[in-house]
Amino acid sequence: MNELGRNIKRVAMIPAVGFAAMCLLLGWWQVIRGPELRAHPNNSRAQERLNNIQPGAIFDSEGEAILEVEEGPDGWQATYPAGEATSHLTGYNNRSGLQWGLRSARLGIGKHESPWAEFIEGPLQGNDIHLTVDAEAQRLATRLMRREAGAVVALDARTGAILAMVSAPTYDPALVLQSEWDFQMFQEDPGKPEYNRALQGLYPPGSVMKIFTAAMTLDLQRVERETTFDCTGSYEIDGAKVTCPRAHGEVTLDEALQVSCNTTFARLGRYFTADELADYLQRFRLLERAAVPMPSSTGTIGEFTDANRQVLLAETAFGQGRTLVTPLAIARATLAIANSGMALEPFLVKSIASPSGRVIAAGRRNEVGRAVSEETARIVAGMMVNVVEEGTGGVASIRRLKVAGKTGSAENPHGQAHSWFTAFAPADNPQVVVTAVVENAGAGAETAGPIVREVMALLLSRSGAG
Repeated sequence: MNELGRNIKRVAMIPAVGFAAMCLLLGWWQVIRGPELRAHPNNSRAQERLNNIQPGAIFDSEGEAILEVEEGPDGWQATYPAGEATSHLTGYNNRSGLQWGLRSARLGIGKHESPWAEFIEGPLQGNDIHLTVDAEAQRLATRLMRREAGAVVALDARTGAILAMVSAPTYDPALVLQSEWDFQMFQEDPGKPEYNRALQGLYPPGSVMKIFTAAMTLDLQRVERETTFDCTGSYEIDGAKVTCPRAHGEVTLDEALQVSCNTTFARLGRYFTADELADYLQRFRLLERAAVPMPSSTGTIGEFTDANRQVLLAETAFGQGRTLVTPLAIARATLAIANSGMALEPFLVKSIASPSGRVIAAGRRNEVGRAVSEETARIVAGMMVNVVEEGTGGVASIRRLKVAGKTGSAENPHGQAHSWFTAFAPADNPQVVVTAVVENAGAGAETAGPIVREVMALLLSRSGAG
């Protein structure tokens, strides 16, 4: 009898195990994989459901709408209250800008889906997105960059939040799809307005690179702020010649940054190795993509072979050679100096809120590693203050505030030099970092500098620091 009972139990275990396995499998597909499958573009039933969802709006940091929707004959249509000032953020359709990058959040699908939303919150409605950007700063930067090509990026020096991100030339997203002709003209525009130069544009950094070269050699304790160099106006290395606009004579490292002395910084190429350079480029995140929900480019640097090693090190040290970086990358590296040497990852999304107003995700300060020591950052910040107060960066000075900045003119094989300026303020308690690049505009102090000053002054005044 006992043997019969055991056999009955064994047989009974088969359907029990099968039932448990079926429950696990259904749970896996319905709960774990369910949101992904419902959001899949090849799911026709899911697509019909998606078409009925009212996408969420996108707002700036103060609650001003930059993307809304209205119901039309073909479903929900996007509207663009901020127009061209935020066009590279919003995009012009659901496959561009944040309409694509934040698609799942705006529709409340995928990882942002709530299985109880329809029962608790009523008709299908997506999540609203609040960005970190300031629409007023966007409008100012757009106006300042009118008739120019380039980009402006502003960051919160305390958190890494992106306060402004403008690419020029810009466009009116409401006009792009008015007709096939409008779209074709937009696509064929030689100014490439669709191209987001802030995140995708790759430029030689020019003299703004000298900030990070100085920081690296100081951090490696190969030089000091008062180490002297002799600028005769030119410097030859392995057959290559580096020149300055004039002979600066004997200068300290501090003074060399003030006058943006090419030969001094080219000489610094002998103070570090290619491996050390690669290490500090990684620490400053100078070549990395931006961690934002939009396409961005990876920076590049030349290959250091035995034949060209010293020449390329020298050229890279003063911002030329084969180094290419994005404007966001320069702003991010400047942020590390402003933040006492600690690198932060810039973020764009302030919060994602459900239709009921419940915050389901929020951006936050994210430390990603130390670029240089606090002492090195303090010294370099002081040197950047001298650039503004006594050197080439005087155009960025703001009344009653100490500004730390650096000009840059990046040689361009296709025309006139690109104009760079990067800065932060107040220097003794950094709150805002602003970086600008203007294509084919010459010296940074002449074109990019005033743009940085105006955007920085606005953001500081709105924060109460100006």
